[in-house]
Amino acid sequence: MKAAWLQPTLTRRLILALLLAFTLCSVLLLVDDQLDIQHQLATDPGVRQLGRQLAAGLEEIEDTALAARVFEGHMRHINQVRSRQAMTTGPLLAQLLDRDDRQVYASAPGDAIAKPGVGEQMIAGKTHWTYRQDGPRWSLRLAEPALSRAQLLAFASGALGMQLLVGFPLMLLPLWIAVYTGLAPLRRLARRLHGLDLRQDLAPLDVDLRYRELRPLGQAFDALLLRLRQRRARERAFVHEAAHELRTPLAVVATQAHALVQAPDADARATATTGLQQAIARSAHLSRQLLDLASLDNDQATEPVALDLAHFCAQRLAEQAGIARERGIALALDAPDHLPVRLDTVALQSVLQNLLDNALRYVHRGGRIEVSLDLTPAGPQLSVADDGPGIAPVDRALAFERFWRGSGHDMQGSGLGLAIVARAAERLGGQVTLGDGLVRPGGCGARFELRLPAAVLGVP
Repeated sequence: MKAAWLQPTLTRRLILALLLAFTLCSVLLLVDDQLDIQHQLATDPGVRQLGRQLAAGLEEIEDTALAARVFEGHMRHINQVRSRQAMTTGPLLAQLLDRDDRQVYASAPGDAIAKPGVGEQMIAGKTHWTYRQDGPRWSLRLAEPALSRAQLLAFASGALGMQLLVGFPLMLLPLWIAVYTGLAPLRRLARRLHGLDLRQDLAPLDVDLRYRELRPLGQAFDALLLRLRQRRARERAFVHEAAHELRTPLAVVATQAHALVQAPDADARATATTGLQQAIARSAHLSRQLLDLASLDNDQATEPVALDLAHFCAQRLAEQAGIARERGIALALDAPDHLPVRLDTVALQSVLQNLLDNALRYVHRGGRIEVSLDLTPAGPQLSVADDGPGIAPVDRALAFERFWRGSGHDMQGSGLGLAIVARAAERLGGQVTLGDGLVRPGGCGARFELRLPAAVLGVP
């Protein structure tokens, strides 16, 4: 495990970012200084400025000896000052000649400074910046040891580095204070989450994150807790209702089993056996639907599988054909020859199987069930319509609720089939609706339509 000081922190990240920004700014400033210095040396070097000042001071002096003493005094003072400066590599050399080219003062050898104006010459094996000004009385010549680019860079970076060294802590302290205080709401949120008991306390966090950038985080946590509260409420209601629904068939099983044991004759035993079988079948059906619904609620959607939706529907109808013949119900399929899609086959099976089971349960003998498959601009549409008793318009809003059973018929059911259809449709990314079916005397029928998004279309 990493040491605490090696673990990544937002404060260290910001400080490193500031340090990087300082470094980049320093490099830019250094480059700018170098360019300025090189431009200044090329256009108006310091040796020319000094030469002009010295020439102006000597212009009024006519005596050669006085001029020599004054010039010598100036040069001594200048070199003393230069010796105390860091950005120099040697003394300033000079020559002073009168109007007849007689040498009055010289600290440079011979005719070393011969180039008029500003120039660059080698003197005693070393590069010098030179300046020569010829006036009516005196000819002034100066030579200053040249600085290499490396020396200029070293001097500039040293001066800039000292400034940044002083400025960095002054900027770092306010930044650290701002980051530390700015993260205080997150620390409060962490303490609130750490002390949260998900078994009991799912109330909103009620933490003031203060800053606009952090508020979405608190809102996201509150939304998560709201979903957990809703999920817990659904699970509790589901468990309560499931226990209530299972109580009746299990009681019937116990009653019929007792009647079977106590039956006095064969007819009584046969009646009890039939009742027991029916109760067991109802219990098994309810248990299977409870497991299907729990699986759809809790499991993650499976990877979509490429299939032909038309063939899939035809296979499901073929599986139900035997039951339909026994009950005298006609099955029909209206679908294109092929409709390639990519879907969650488990969820699709749940939709079609429960809709067919529901129709076969409630449609009377001689009735009809039609399954149709269409490709609309919005996507595939699957519908299951029948001519049974249907569901009254006032009850259709409740049809997909769990454990809801419609009135007006004597058929027993769990009230979970349509709830499973609605949940499976969500898993498929679609929506299921209920409307009028195949109308016949005595009923309006029911039509369930599953609308799938166009994104499911694909090549099997």
